Formats: sequence, C-alpha cells, structure tokens
Amino acid sequence: MEDKENKLQSLRDLMKSHNYDCYIIPHSDQHDNEYISEVDERIKFISNFSGDNGIGLVTQDIALMWTDGRFYISIEKELYKGWKMMKMQRDEITLTQYIIKNIPINSKIGMDFKLFSKNDADNIILKLNKYEIIDDKENIIDLVWKNKPEYKIDNVIILNEEFTGCSVNKKFSKIKENIFKELKIDVTKDKDNFKNKKFRYLICRLDSIAWITNLRGNDIPYNPVFFAYAVLNFNLDNDDIYLDLFSNKKKYETEEIKNYLKDNKINLYEYEEINNYIKNSNEYMFIYDSCSTNYRMCKIITEKENKIENIELTKDIIEHTKYIKNETELKGMEISNKKDCIALLKFFAWIENELINKQRKDLNEYEIGLKSNEFREKTQKNYMGESFHPICGSGSNAAIIHYEQTKEINSLMSLDKVLLLDTGGQYKEGTTDITRTLHFGNATKKEKEFYTRVLLGNLSLERCIFKKGKSLRDIDIIPRFYLNIVGEDYMHGTSHGVGHFLNVHEGPYGYPLVEGYVMTNEPGYYEKDAFGIRIENSVKVVNKGDGKLGFENITYLPYERNLFDMDLISNDFKNYINDYHKKVFEMYKDELKDDEMTLDYLKRKTDPI
Repeated sequence: MEDKENKLQSLRDLMKSHNYDCYIIPHSDQHDNEYISEVDERIKFISNFSGDNGIGLVTQDIALMWTDGRFYISIEKELYKGWKMMKMQRDEITLTQYIIKNIPINSKIGMDFKLFSKNDADNIILKLNKYEIIDDKENIIDLVWKNKPEYKIDNVIILNEEFTGCSVNKKFSKIKENIFKELKIDVTKDKDNFKNKKFRYLICRLDSIAWITNLRGNDIPYNPVFFAYAVLNFNLDNDDIYLDLFSNKKKYETEEIKNYLKDNKINLYEYEEINNYIKNSNEYMFIYDSCSTNYRMCKIITEKENKIENIELTKDIIEHTKYIKNETELKGMEISNKKDCIALLKFFAWIENELINKQRKDLNEYEIGLKSNEFREKTQKNYMGESFHPICGSGSNAAIIHYEQTKEINSLMSLDKVLLLDTGGQYKEGTTDITRTLHFGNATKKEKEFYTRVLLGNLSLERCIFKKGKSLRDIDIIPRFYLNIVGEDYMHGTSHGVGHFLNVHEGPYGYPLVEGYVMTNEPGYYEKDAFGIRIENSVKVVNKGDGKLGFENITYLPYERNLFDMDLISNDFKNYINDYHKKVFEMYKDELKDDEMTLDYLKRKTDPI
C-alpha cells in the first residue's frame, strides 16, 4: 500500500512535472455517478475522505476538501494530515472563489475533463476564465496510485418484464417520443424538414442504461449497474429503433444474453470503441445532454467533422422518463418495502432480545450492520443485496449523518443510547431506503422531544396536499416546521427519488412533483457528541383530484414508542399514528405468526397510544 504520508507529496511532484500550479479533484467518474466504483475513488485514495460528495483543491502549499453538511463531523476524523475541510454551504467560500482570491491570474490548473459533466466543467471554466485550464488526460492521481484496483467483469443479468412492466422496445419508442417533445419536433408537421435525417442519442448515466436495456449489473457497490455507454439510433419517419451498447463484451458471453441482445435490437461493441464511433458519426444528428455527458466526450462530439449539426439538451431525457414509475414498478416498490419491513422487524426484535433478555454488553455497531443484511438475505425472496452501506450509529455516532461503522471502528450498543439505523435493500421488485431511530431503555427528555419533533415533521409532509407544479423545494419547510419553531434544523435534504431496482438516490431534483414519483421522507435532528435522530419512509406521489397531488406512504414500520413526548402529540396526530400502527400490525401479523419473538415485538410497538 502507498505510504499515506507520501501520497500528497507524490501528487505535488507530478503537478510540478506537468506544470500545474493547482489541481482540482472531483468525487466522480466518467458517467457522472454519485456512487462510484472503488477504481474511481480518487478522493478517498489521496485524502482518505470516504463521503460521496466532495471536491478537492491541491497546490504546492495547501490541500483543501469541500463537502456538504452530511459529512462535516466524519470528514474531520478521516482526512489525512495536510488536508483541511471546507464547507459547502451558503456564506462559505467556494472552490472557484478560493482560487480567484488566492491563486495568481494565468496560473495553470489541471483537471481530468472526463470526470466533470459539461455543466460542471463549463461552470468552473467560465468563473476561472483568467486561468489556463488543462485537461489532465493521464490523471496524475492514477499515476500516484500504484496498486489501483481493476473494474469488475461480472455478467449482467436480465430483469424480466414481470418486474419492469415495460419491454425494451417500448422504452426505445418512449425515449424517442420524449426527445422529439423536448426538441419541439412534430412528427407530422416537421416530416419534410427532417426527411432522411438520422438521429443518435448518447446515454452516459449507468442507471439510465440499465433502465432502458432492462439489464442489471454489479460493477458499483450497492448499485445494480454495469459500465457502458449507449447510443439510441432512430429517425423521424419510421419505427426502426435500435441501440448500440459499448461495454466489456466478457459480461455478455452467455447464450441467453446474446439472444436477448439480438431480440431487443441491441448491438454490442467494446467499451473503448465509443470515441471512434462518435468521431465517425458524421451522417448523424448527434444528441447529448450537458448534465450527464462528461466534458471530454462533449468536446469529441463538437470537434468532429460533422456534416450535420449536433444537438445539446439541457436535461437527461431518460432520467426524466424513468423516475415516473409505471403500475408494475409502483407495485414492486410496495412489495419491496413490505419485504424490507418484515426483515427489519425481525432485526429490531433480535437487537432488543440481545440487549434486554440476553443482557449482552459486547454487541457493537459493526455486528448489527452485518445482521441487517443477514435478515434480508435469509428471509426475503428476490433479495439482491444492500442498496447502500448500512448506517448503524449508536449514541453520539448517530449524530454523524452518513456514519460508516467498520470492523475496526465501531461503538458498543447500550440500553442508555439512541440507535439510528438507516439501511436499505435491492430486490428485483424495487429498491428500499428506510431509517428508524430506536431506544431500548429510558430515553432523556431531550431525546424524546426531538424525536417527536422529527416524527411530526415526517407525518406533516406525508399528509401534505399541494397544487400540481410544486416541487420538493416548495414544500420543504413543512417537515422542518416543528424543529424551526425552537430554532433547530437539519443540514441535509428532506427527500430524494428512489430507483426501481436501481440507484437508491435518483433524480431529477428541483422539478415539479408528478404522479408516480417515488421518494423518501426523511427529516432528522443531530446534536454533535450527543445523539442523532432520523425517520425515513418512502412515499409515492398520488393524484388527490381538483388539480392537486399528495403522498401515499409505502413504508409500514412502527415508530419508536420509547421516544414519544406525549405532551407534543396532539389528538389529531395520536389518531393518525394509531391508524398507521393498526395498519402495520394487520399487514404483518399473518407473516409473523410462526415467529413468536418478532410478533410480540410488533404487538407492543403498535399498541394504541
């Protein structure tokens, strides 16, 4: 293993040899993934910061790492010596502002263009227009990283239509239709203008490729995706649509997969062939988007000798299509949440039994993290693995929003501590992300107060009815209300979309909510060095009539009675909680009839308050 003390110096030596005065390091890969492969964890390698949102700046004198509020506590514990944390929040200096203020004009800045979307690269380059920005095609961090791992070569799997609810060819047609809508092309009126013109739509995001092909992979931990680029080929005046897929051919060697590709008009090429393919697409109108296409690839598209102009879109068409779940997907999300809740009930009952009945003093966060996966794996059909690294934070560790316990670093459980459990599963039916905060002893008055305030915020959002056209940003004040009135808040978003047996975090963000969207509802409260609370359910957006939308819960799991502050819960909310708990009990009582310990736990946790 490389000496961690020498990594930063080795990087600086390479910066000198490449004439870079400073170097920008994003947490990203060539496909704009949020969660990335171990191969692409350059920030973790060079700085030891393990969070999924960061951007670093290195000069010969300083090494800075920006991240958001979810990681302010953990990053300070992780960064190697020589690095300093910087905050991504309002009124704090940004990376580009820091460069302008501290780095001389005309200095040379290195950054690997393939690790930035065109939007992100344009934003940096525009603000730093008095500097020389250089594409680091070698990636000098990779040169430092002597024992760099390699990408996986696991076979892809087929996700049958019984789970997806839509064939590959129907998805091809839907994307073509939505591209024309975005371009305001009328198939009938504009036929003469686009006669004989052939379109190629570039798809870069891995979850988009998995969705449109109805294939899944195992290339990135917790995300059932596979490394590939894809290009959808079509024209205006006929229905001949096919997909060119660029991926490691070793993943597709079974007869079943070969036949599947042929039957669905998917042509397979090697991953590395994509650049030459683009350069030789001179007879095609190439369509790409600026939000997911990496900057180096955009330059290849725009610099080729094209006889037909290219089209740059401002949004990812597939992302804006797949986030509206069809009936089969919605049913699958309900099924996967039910499966997950049954596994979690067994898991919670087991923890209670270990702590109270067995009086274990050695039960730690790492062990229970493993157990959360074990209960899913042993009890639930079509379980395909965890959807993210489980967050099992006890006491003060629960205040670390994205806490990651390990075999070497963990704390012991105690009846006196709050326990925050944020876990999720991947099922063929769907993806889950559920958080419960538990307490098995006598909670403090403050723990009860803030648990209840978080719960009331969660339930208030769940019950919210709003006009069509509203986005999450328009209603985000609602779950924060019961914290805000006592001057408190939480430093993370209240919600994110959830993929269908895909990435647990799914966009698009900031756009109007629509019927069929599945998202999380997860307010929280975190007191450093004391305790943390989060309650997270998945909800779907439903039509409430009269031009209004609302939410319907699809996660049914008891709330923590030991943390209720009854003085804060109105009769209206008591009735709402009791109705919810009654439904929870009815939903699982038959499933758990042969599991006496879990059924007893369920009965006690769902008794009326």
